Amino acid sequence: MNHSFFYDYEADSEGKLKCVFWADGICRKNYSLFGDVISFDTTYRTNKYSMIFAPFTGINNHRQSITFGAALLSDETKESFVWLFEAFLKAMGGNKPILIITDQDQAMTNAVEEVFEGSSHRFCMWHILKKLSEKVGGSLNENKIFMNCLKSCIWNSESSDEFEVKWNNIISDYQLEQNGWLSKMYDLRSMWIPAYFKDTFMAGIMRTTSRSESENSFFGNYLNRNLTLVEFWIRFDSALEAQRHKELLADNDTLHSNPELKMHMDLEKHGRDVYTHEIFYIFQKELWSACVDCGIEGTKKK
Repeated sequence: MNHSFFYDYEADSEGKLKCVFWADGICRKNYSLFGDVISFDTTYRTNKYSMIFAPFTGINNHRQSITFGAALLSDETKESFVWLFEAFLKAMGGNKPILIITDQDQAMTNAVEEVFEGSSHRFCMWHILKKLSEKVGGSLNENKIFMNCLKSCIWNSESSDEFEVKWNNIISDYQLEQNGWLSKMYDLRSMWIPAYFKDTFMAGIMRTTSRSESENSFFGNYLNRNLTLVEFWIRFDSALEAQRHKELLADNDTLHSNPELKMHMDLEKHGRDVYTHEIFYIFQKELWSACVDCGIEGTKKK
């Protein structure tokens, strides 16, 4: 018996499987190392019983997606999510993440507030921006000036005050005061606009498309709606092995090769020694910008 493998399940009054959660030893170890930020989402059409697939996704030190655990649910009620989140915490020794990212599902949101008390909760930017084109209408969707202004307002605002001024100016300029969806998103701005949580560690996840969505797409290459549960778990394990093989390749690359230095500074050399390649390239770009991509705005004589 593998004592590091955790699972929990619940059946209904007729003995039918209602929900099940599982996480093997590597999932649990990865959570202990990289579990500060988790992304959670649900997806369909992965088995013949129409159970909902719900993986917990994180980011490792190569900025690759990793799986902390997964579940199958019979429905998406608050009660099911509460059960699942409590099972997840039980598997992880009660250690809550700093941040959890989900979509805007109300039942999911309510369950997060109840179980992950003390953790920051934010909405997935990918899901919101995916709806943007539909909600603003065809004419504005094709207006490049409008879209660039709106995206700049969302991504480049340095403070909440700056965002609010820019947003309200856009709403006024394009006469969008009656757009209910935009009004709702403005009311929820502290849950998805980066300017409101600059001090929250997010592992770079806000500047990417949805981690969960990309993971669901990844698992979709292995799963389909015709699988029995046994076939589902066999294919899920194959997907997990492929994911972990990719991580091992990145580990090997970091151990046995060195990125090229640009500035040959001691600080750059130290970064190369302590960071994985993917993280080092981000550090190197920032270091270059700070030391080279700068200029003198003006001088004063005293």
